[in-house]
Amino acid sequence: MSPLSKELITKLANESDVEVLKEVFNYYAFLKQKKEDEIKKQWGSVEEVEPDKDELKIIYDFKNNPDKYEFVVMEEVLKELKINDSEL
Repeated sequence: MSPLSKELITKLANESDVEVLKEVFNYYAFLKQKKEDEIKKQWGSVEEVEPDKDELKIIYDFKNNPDKYEFVVMEEVLKELKINDSEL
């Protein structure tokens, strides 16, 4: 947990004004809904395309011979790329 998160939790836990807490939680709910709406909008704008001949061959080959392919765990990829999963 980040230092900012810890500080915010501490301040909210010590807040005695119920109206302030209501405003904070209402604003949080507003921001969360706004973000969810943006994500839905982005997914809605994704154009689906049919796979071409080469892609279909790869898909068919994978379905019929999955042992031929090497799998990498996402954590290993992130570590190799030096990306912290909290940045995603």
